[in-house]
Amino acid sequence: MIRITQNQIEPVARLLTECFIDDPLTVLQTKGISNEKEFLIKLFQMQLDIFEKTRDIYLLDDKINSVIIGYEKKKSKWLKQLILSIQASSKLRHQISKTDYEIYAKNVKSVSKDIDLNWQKQFIKKNFYHINVIAVAPEARGEGNARVLINRIINYCKENNIPIILETVNSNQIEMYRHLGFDLVKTISGNVTGLKQFCFIKYPHS
Repeated sequence: MIRITQNQIEPVARLLTECFIDDPLTVLQTKGISNEKEFLIKLFQMQLDIFEKTRDIYLLDDKINSVIIGYEKKKSKWLKQLILSIQASSKLRHQISKTDYEIYAKNVKSVSKDIDLNWQKQFIKKNFYHINVIAVAPEARGEGNARVLINRIINYCKENNIPIILETVNSNQIEMYRHLGFDLVKTISGNVTGLKQFCFIKYPHS
């Protein structure tokens, strides 16, 4: 596994676009945008540029077909991420049409009413590792890539006695996460968009 570099951000953005363009959350966030694919590539490039400086991003290898993104709570760089996000948002506004930007902002505001970013507080009071994204290109699936990616995080968290959390709105991923040793501890049903947020925890010695 290798850490992402700046020159790999664009191909990883394309990988994320391929993997998430049909994800229920992404579909709602991009509804009404003129060219969803090109918009997502630019959006993911912006986010990856921030995450490369504030989170862990690992590729399985230089083929750039499998990636994992996450962070450890006690090591999180929230202030730096906030500053970079403000700067990046301004940059994105100049790369896309005003209409698309306004549609996206409206969609995100609506979706955010159904997403609970603090659900883990009910179960974990101290440190944790949050896996934000696991993405494997369609042609590389079924080869155990996701397990290799996540095992690095699992081993680190076992050594340091840290629980791992993740969530998804895609019900098709539930069995995969269970197979990787995660417990589905909470399901949150949205009242605005109808999204269901499936929340998982893997404790360090489970």
